[in-house]
Amino acid sequence: MPKAVWMGALLMAPLLARADMGLLDDGYGYSRAVLTAELGKLQNMGKARGAHGRLGAAGYYRVRGELDNSTRAAQDCLQSAAASPPASVKGVAFLCEATLAGNALIQGDIAGWARHLQAARGEYERSVKPMITAQADIEDIALPRLERFLAWPRSSLASAPRTSDVEVPIQPSDELPTLTATLKVTGGAGREQTLTFLLDTGAARSHLSRAAAQALGLTVVEDFVVARNSSGERLPGPLVGLVSPVDLSIGGEVVRDVSFNSEAGYASNVIGLDVLRALGRVRISQQTLTLLAADTVVECTRRMATTSSLWGPFHQQRYPLRGDKENQLMLVDTGFNGTFQMRGAPRTIVPPGAIRRKNVITSRGAQDIEYAAATTPVTINGAVATIPVDVAFQAPDLFASSWRIGYGVTVRYDLYMDMPGTYGCLIERPVTPLLPPAPSPQAAAAA
Repeated sequence: MPKAVWMGALLMAPLLARADMGLLDDGYGYSRAVLTAELGKLQNMGKARGAHGRLGAAGYYRVRGELDNSTRAAQDCLQSAAASPPASVKGVAFLCEATLAGNALIQGDIAGWARHLQAARGEYERSVKPMITAQADIEDIALPRLERFLAWPRSSLASAPRTSDVEVPIQPSDELPTLTATLKVTGGAGREQTLTFLLDTGAARSHLSRAAAQALGLTVVEDFVVARNSSGERLPGPLVGLVSPVDLSIGGEVVRDVSFNSEAGYASNVIGLDVLRALGRVRISQQTLTLLAADTVVECTRRMATTSSLWGPFHQQRYPLRGDKENQLMLVDTGFNGTFQMRGAPRTIVPPGAIRRKNVITSRGAQDIEYAAATTPVTINGAVATIPVDVAFQAPDLFASSWRIGYGVTVRYDLYMDMPGTYGCLIERPVTPLLPPAPSPQAAAAA
């Protein structure tokens, strides 16, 4: 069977594959729609009057990355719910508070996250849990010690506007992108340390090892959030701690008051989406992280989609790419060394002889996988391209067909991300020949 034929048969499956990151079946379909970026469903919810309509709008703007608009809609939702007959808005105040908590955390407002999550916890106990006797406590809400973070300063303040591009060298290490950056503790002795960081667009929050935090004299406050990988699976061990704020300098650009996550036993230092959001518009190539100036033109007209849990620790950025019939959301994950990968395919779709094995590298270590090589047409920035895809026979994450784009894609494309502005796309680079072209016979004779 030709590759493109069997690949086309499984491309765009819109089914939810798993929901183990605390997804609540809330009766409205809201939590699920935010997690899986169902803009059409949220837009239809937003047409309703009162609290339900404002809730739908809050989720719609969250998925689009317009967090300020989402927060305003969620606040209006709370006010409308408070003024409505309780029987008509069961559970709505909980969903509004959880949405506000997630928006705050994604934007670095740790104290706001803790405050809204406390309110959501109370609403859950009062109005939601009694209605769903089979529903266990949601770990992401029940386990964090929220009282420890109610006065936490805002994290990862936006860097100053740039008048010119800043290029930060990337050094590939174990087939993943790393760069050097300097941490500086303000006040006191002004300690600083230059470290190597993995650049991981699949990590919602940046991470600092316990050893690095100790060397700088930084405090780690425990029981911040549940530890999960990029697939949403809970990792074994205690909750993630939160490191006291420290300034981070990347290529001379400073992101102030970064509060890194820190897991006991995880020794990597990671730059994730929180720091990239603070840096503004960025372009990631195989050799360079470019911090773009305000007037640098990038021809990218597609909005990214944010897939996220309502309360925020699990959130991702995905590119919508057009397949044969519909859009597909592809996780942008430079903490994975592959190019284009689709997980969740049944082995029966390919002949046994087409199945291969290989080792893939992620920010959490190496994995041995079975896969089949395929190709499929997609539309990238308005142009149709045939891309190679590894169809991996692994468990999917959010979708039955779970796509991700890894660091290996930078051989052919640059990754553009503008989280504050909500845009992002792949930018194809001209292919550089390995050898110069042979001279023509006429040129050779003339020489």
